[in-house]
Order: sequence, then C-alpha cells, then structure tokens
Amino acid sequence: MIKQVELTNRSGHVLRGIVDIPDEGSRFPAIVNVHGFTGNKSGYKNSYTQTARFLAKHGFASVRFDLFGNGESDGEFEDMTFTGILHDIEDIINWTKQQDFADPEKVILSGQSMGGYAAATAAPRVNPYALILMCPGAGMWFGCKERAEAMEAKGITSADIEGLCFATSFNHDLYQYEPFSSAAGYEGPVLIVRGTADDLVDDATCHKYETLYSGKCTYQTIEGANHNFASASARKELNESILTFLQALK
Repeated sequence: MIKQVELTNRSGHVLRGIVDIPDEGSRFPAIVNVHGFTGNKSGYKNSYTQTARFLAKHGFASVRFDLFGNGESDGEFEDMTFTGILHDIEDIINWTKQQDFADPEKVILSGQSMGGYAAATAAPRVNPYALILMCPGAGMWFGCKERAEAMEAKGITSADIEGLCFATSFNHDLYQYEPFSSAAGYEGPVLIVRGTADDLVDDATCHKYETLYSGKCTYQTIEGANHNFASASARKELNESILTFLQALK
C-alpha cells in the first residue's frame, strides 16, 4: 500500500511525503530515507521509489519526505539549513514511531549523498535501530566556510544551481557539523554502499565512516556504479544489499 502523508515540523512547516507499507501484517520495521542535495523523496529517476516498493514486498515499510524547501514540502530552497535538515530528520523519525504501520523499536535511518551525511550526523541524536549510508556526502563540508566567505567578499550571497537559489548562509551553518566528529557516538549496525565509479564521494570517505563505526559496519562497493547507482544492474545490487542487511537485523 502506498499513502501520501503530511507532517508539521517543529517550525510549523508542512513536510509532504510518501509511505510504502507491505500489504500483509502490521508494525513493520520502517526505513526513513533522507534525500540528497537538490533532490526529493522519489530519488534520481525514481530510485527511492523503486527501492521502497522492493522492500515493501519483503516486509519492510519505507518513509520518504521532501525536506523543508525541497520538492512538495513548504519553504524555499534558499531558506534550507543543515540544522533544519537535522531537525526535520528527528521530526520525521518521531512521526514514524507514532504511526500504526511502524514498529517504533525498529526504525532504520537511511540517506544518500548529502542525505547520508545528514543521516550519519543525526544518528547519535535519534539512535535509529540501524543506519544505511549510500555514498555519504561528507566532502561537502570541507572548504564550505571558505567558499561562502570568498563569494561574500565579492558581494555574492547566493548561487544559481540550475534554477535553485542556494544561499551562502547554508555553508556557514553547515560548518558547525564536521562530518566524522558529528557522527561519533552511534553504536548500532551500519551499512555503507558506494559505487566504484562515483566521482563525487570517494572511497576514503566511506572507509573513514567505516572506521568510525568499528566492527558493527559493513562497507560494500558496487562495481561500475556511479553516484546515483544509475543503471538497472546497480540498482538491483543496491536493493539486494539493503535487503540482506535489513533481514540480518531481524
């Protein structure tokens, strides 16, 4: 079953999302997925939709919201902050635990690219049952403050990203969250997945997260996959890797 849903976050803004629920049973483990920078709840060419439907067939619910300022949710992209993203994740997790389709003790947090960086940062705060990081985009932190200051020194306070207005204030806020120290403290099981042809997130970043999570982490690579796992074979392998990880939690 697929449902369109809404929640009001702590700032009074409406976030709009989709939940995929298995047809039989109740109180399912639920995966909350966080989309990437400039992304949305459906993912690149509907990748998150495909994964959610695949997991529903195997007994897992999925929860996908557009973050504030993205997709169909309230707000403008230029008003998005990383702190706000972390607040949205916490609000979505709390909302999910209150839903009758979800097992509140088995809410899994997942994210891709910036969403992976945000999910890793949020994990010590929300303590999910497990954590899935798809090509976590920690690299966006490095030099973020310097880039913002260089633009502002020229009198520029925003950039045009293919029609989206990206404010330099985002990077000043982001600077508070050094990715690896911010992620420290989460002790649950972790799956990290990266495509070997990913030109945005390197292998060293994923290994650094792997080291952070010690022996409770599985790091898997998908040969030839790019940042968006944009091939039928890469998506199939990604989905099967996620399913194998989730099934081992039961």
